[in-house]
Amino acid sequence: MTDMLLVIGNRPEEVAAWTTIWPDPVTQASVAMVDPKRPPRWVVEATVGPLSLKRQHLRRLAARGVTHVLSASISVTVGAQKRWVDGGLEIVGYDPVIAMGHGRTWTLSGDSAAREALPAFRDDRTPIPVADAVGMVAARIWLPIINEAAAYVAQGLDPETVDRAVRLGLNYPVGPMEFGERLGWHTVYWGLRALEDMEGPRFRPHPWIRAQIGSSLLDREDSD
Repeated sequence: MTDMLLVIGNRPEEVAAWTTIWPDPVTQASVAMVDPKRPPRWVVEATVGPLSLKRQHLRRLAARGVTHVLSASISVTVGAQKRWVDGGLEIVGYDPVIAMGHGRTWTLSGDSAAREALPAFRDDRTPIPVADAVGMVAARIWLPIINEAAAYVAQGLDPETVDRAVRLGLNYPVGPMEFGERLGWHTVYWGLRALEDMEGPRFRPHPWIRAQIGSSLLDREDSD
C-alpha cells in the first residue's frame, strides 16, 4: 500500500483543501489511476451526485483493492454506501461543506473503528463524530442559506449585494453566493436534493441553482 491520498470525483479546489489537513501527499486522481497491486491506504471519494456515479466509483475502488475510503456523505449515508459494496470497504463519511470552508473541526460519520484508523490531521484540525444522516451538520445549515440567496439573485439582486448584506448583517465570514461558487453548484444542488428527499420541500433546490449546473448533469439523475 502507498501513503499517497487520492482524491476522486472532485474539483482541484477540493484537492487543495485536503492538502491543508492530510499528513501525507495528496493528488487528484481517477479510479483508473488506482494500482490494484499497490492501492493507497485511503482514498477520498468526493462525489456528491449523481448517486449512480458515486456508487460506481465505490464498487470499482473495492474491486481494485482499496480498503478505506473517506466519502462525501451529505447526499447518502455511510450505511447505504456500505450496502452498495456489500461491506467490502471501510467508509468514513465527511462533510464537503466543512472541507471547502476550511473549518477547524471536521464532522465525520461511520463506524468508530474506521474513524480511529484515520491518521492525525494537520494543524490541530479536530475530528468530531456525528450521526450517520443525510446532510450531516454544516450542509444542513449552509445549503438552505445558499438556496435562499439564489432566490434573491433570481429576483434581480446581484450576487455581490446579497453577499455584502449577509456579511455585514449577520457577521458571516463569507457570503452565501461566494460560498456556493466555492463549493461548486453541483455540490449545492445534489446536497439540497438529498435533503429534500429526506426532509421535504423546504430544501427543494431553487431553479436558479439547477440552471447553473446544466441539463447534461441533470440527465444523469437517479432516485437511489
